[in-house]
Amino acid sequence: MSIYQEILDWSQQRPDFIKDALRRIISNSTITQNDIDELVQLLKKENGDTTITLSVVPFDSTHIPSLTGSLAHYPRLKTLEKPINICALHNQGKLEFPSSGLNVIYGNNGSGKSSYSRILKKLCWSRNSNIELKKNVFTQDSNPQQVDFEIDINGTITRFQWVENASSHSALNSINVFDTNCGDIYINSENPTEYKPIGIDVLERLIPVLNAMAQSLTNEVAVYTTAKPTIDQLLNSTPTGQWYSNFESLTKPVIENYIQFSSENAARKQELHQLINTQNPQENIKNLIGLKARIDNYAKQFEGIEGLFIEEKITELRSLRTSFENTKKAYDVLTNEVKEINTIDGFGSNPWRILWDAAQKFALSNGMTDGVKFPSSGSLEKCVLCQQDLDETAQKRLLGFNQFISNDVSTQLTNIQNGINKKIQFLKSLTALSFDNFNELVQYIPNFEKGFNEFSNAIETLKANLIDYLEKGTELNVQIKTFSTNIRGLVPNIDAQLLQNNQLLSNRNAFIAEYNELIAKEFLFNNKVQILKYHDELKYKEWISRCQTNLNTNSVSRKIGALMENQAINLQHQEFINHLNDFNSDLAAKVLLSKTRTSQGNTFQKCSLNGINHSIESILSEGEQKIIALSNFLAECTIDGRKNTIVFDDPVTSLDMDYRDLIASKIVTLSQDRQIIVLTHDLSFLRLLIDTHKSLNSSNCEIIGIDKYNEISGIVTDEIPYLAKNIQERINSIKRILTEHDALQLTDAHGREIKLDSARKRFRMLLERSVEEILSNKTYERFSKNINLKKGNLSSYIVTEQSDIDFLLNLFSKYSVTEHDGGTTTIPQLPNKTVIEQDIRDYSTWKNGFKTKLKAFVASYN
Repeated sequence: MSIYQEILDWSQQRPDFIKDALRRIISNSTITQNDIDELVQLLKKENGDTTITLSVVPFDSTHIPSLTGSLAHYPRLKTLEKPINICALHNQGKLEFPSSGLNVIYGNNGSGKSSYSRILKKLCWSRNSNIELKKNVFTQDSNPQQVDFEIDINGTITRFQWVENASSHSALNSINVFDTNCGDIYINSENPTEYKPIGIDVLERLIPVLNAMAQSLTNEVAVYTTAKPTIDQLLNSTPTGQWYSNFESLTKPVIENYIQFSSENAARKQELHQLINTQNPQENIKNLIGLKARIDNYAKQFEGIEGLFIEEKITELRSLRTSFENTKKAYDVLTNEVKEINTIDGFGSNPWRILWDAAQKFALSNGMTDGVKFPSSGSLEKCVLCQQDLDETAQKRLLGFNQFISNDVSTQLTNIQNGINKKIQFLKSLTALSFDNFNELVQYIPNFEKGFNEFSNAIETLKANLIDYLEKGTELNVQIKTFSTNIRGLVPNIDAQLLQNNQLLSNRNAFIAEYNELIAKEFLFNNKVQILKYHDELKYKEWISRCQTNLNTNSVSRKIGALMENQAINLQHQEFINHLNDFNSDLAAKVLLSKTRTSQGNTFQKCSLNGINHSIESILSEGEQKIIALSNFLAECTIDGRKNTIVFDDPVTSLDMDYRDLIASKIVTLSQDRQIIVLTHDLSFLRLLIDTHKSLNSSNCEIIGIDKYNEISGIVTDEIPYLAKNIQERINSIKRILTEHDALQLTDAHGREIKLDSARKRFRMLLERSVEEILSNKTYERFSKNINLKKGNLSSYIVTEQSDIDFLLNLFSKYSVTEHDGGTTTIPQLPNKTVIEQDIRDYSTWKNGFKTKLKAFVASYN
């Protein structure tokens, strides 16, 4: 079953908007923002938004592509040049590569090989891509780093310049790089699976679509920023505070009905505020009791004055005046009756009566009476006023006066008159109240001073009216407005405060709780608009959140993981085992490449020992680990017939000669249909690659030499190390040096001598190589692990003659002179250019002749 069909079957249990998204992904190379917007609408519609009219077009079998193949073209690296401020690399250095076949970059330690390797690991694909390209610390160059590439993309050469902190070119990501550090990652780390079977990209692309939809919904609600008003922490424990902490689950009408704060609530809150903020209720009670006593005293003072003018008192005054007037009339009648004894004016008047009373008192006090009545005894003999003897007429008059005075009418009139006089004196002595004694009431009774003054003035007017009435019997007009009731009116409020304070003493916590509850209610009421807006936005966000739960990518990741395990990791495991079998079949039977997990569409895998819980690094040797890692890497490069460019950085480090031979063969074989680049400082491995390539392909591989000079590395040379050259390569090298010798200026004797000295040394090394390659016919070689005991090789010993040995020994003696230092008499003439050229010709003739002789013998011998 194709992956597309599996995805279709899987989608049948998915929401409709997922089916629509899969259809869009398969039908279009890109998903636009309009696609995302429409998919969001479909998601909302599926979650209850009835206003959306857009309809789903689901993925079905008609959308499955009929062609699932891919083009068999892979980007190739053509050049890497001009590395600016990267390590100590030559800024004009240039590595050039053929688009196919084996390319070997050789350099000694410090030559710049590792620096070029870092560039490739950083900008191409590698498990060890976390590379920092160091700047040239020796020059302290501050220029930004850069390096230029030429890439063959489907036959078109594309130039790309990487600059510091920029991204790499996407085409370079298909070039795979392996080094020792990569090996450790392949062995000990969980790695994402790089191979993707055709069709898996549909689900991989679905994940960012779902994430984009989720982000679109997040952006939509991001504008809803109304915050829930924060209630004071002290109010959280109130009933309203507890309601508010969980009100989000309620409906809007319920919330609106609950959030109320009446005028009665406000008044009670103010009342409680005053109560609760009383510093000392006990002290306040004491003060209130004192205030109440003073209020009572103030009221009594006013009531004392007001009591003088009540109806009862006025009636009493009216009765007194009426009695006076009635008695006076009777008195006047009596006065007329005794008028004949009166000899002076004013008889019977008050002054007269006063005079009489004074005389009576004098007589009584001086024994001029009998002690009982006046006049009597001595008071009848002499006048108590003038001390003259009284005659009978005078005595008779005095007794007549006494009888007049003693009459009941006269006595009543006297008593009434005295009563009126006392009332008048009392009224006259009645002083007005002082405002200064009552100014405390100003703070309790509005307009108290004005009312006080009006009351005082009314009392003074009433006093005058009453005195006139008592004295003269004038018209009586008694109208008074009591003022004490205003003062008494303060008492109920004081009593209420006393009650509250007494309650506060015994129930303060209850008041505080009630007050806090009212504060909480008031807070909600004042913030009602914002609270309702917050509630509306919250409900919408919750709905959006429920929509977003449909965008969870876990099920997609699980499906990707299942497909990857069945159609990617299992395939890669087999590819891995195939490569490992080429190196070590015993190891291939013990190692397993398996899936570990899938997250956000990325599937991960890891190497392990089959059926063994211990880690690979704790069991196997360094060389075995290296060969497993290399096989894992190769599986990623060759799975499903891939032809990616492969870069190896010293792939045989820590490996023995057996593995080196196998790896060299593997590399050369892979290079037959792809581009392979090997960076190495291992001279024997270089020679092995050269010879293996020659043996398998009957052609030479491409060799790039790099060197270091004057602290500048990465200088590209056109020569491989002389020790790695075969016989013909060495002959050509000597000829090239002689050509360079001729190109020097005639005056450059020193330069020409250096060239000749180099040619002589290389000639001697050519002769040494001749023993391995010509005389022994490669029966044994310095860089080989074996002695080739084959008939074709050993035949060279049969055809070797004395003349062959003498020829080589003669040349060896001639070209060994330059290696020794003797006296001037012992140093023979060194071979000059002409001699060297002739010797090269003679050597070539001998070489060709020996090979012809050997070939003829082998043919006849067979």
